[in-house]
Amino acid sequence: MKKIILLASTIFIVAFVFTACNKTKMYANRLDGGDWKVTELSVDGTNETELPNWTIGDCDAYKGSCTGEWKNNEGGNGKFVWQFREKGKKFEISNQSELTGDHAQDEVVLQCQNFSGVYDVIEHKRKSMKFECSATLGFAGKKVVIKIEKE
Repeated sequence: MKKIILLASTIFIVAFVFTACNKTKMYANRLDGGDWKVTELSVDGTNETELPNWTIGDCDAYKGSCTGEWKNNEGGNGKFVWQFREKGKKFEISNQSELTGDHAQDEVVLQCQNFSGVYDVIEHKRKSMKFECSATLGFAGKKVVIKIEKE
């Protein structure tokens, strides 16, 4: 009887861990490898005047960092790393670019830096996602929303 209980417990734990990992991977797979239009980038309900686009590279979250490009309409291009965690309930984004002195480039780097943080995943659909955070690098204590749509 003890062996059956031990075996059943082991199977349950393995299934639980496998399911948790698969959910995070499923979320990451929906985001990676494509172009996304940012349709909302707001702070306390006020949307940014210039909305960026994201290009997400192919990624295996278990083999390395997932990267993306934060682009504006003036030719600026910033790099960021991203990841889903906590079974897909959290989304983290972190700026990886530095200021250069070029206006378009610096504008995109500052925007990406200010919106870096750990977000709650509010909506996660195949072609749209919504994230909220109140502890971003540039807007601590304010409600920040990012909404993206697949192009």
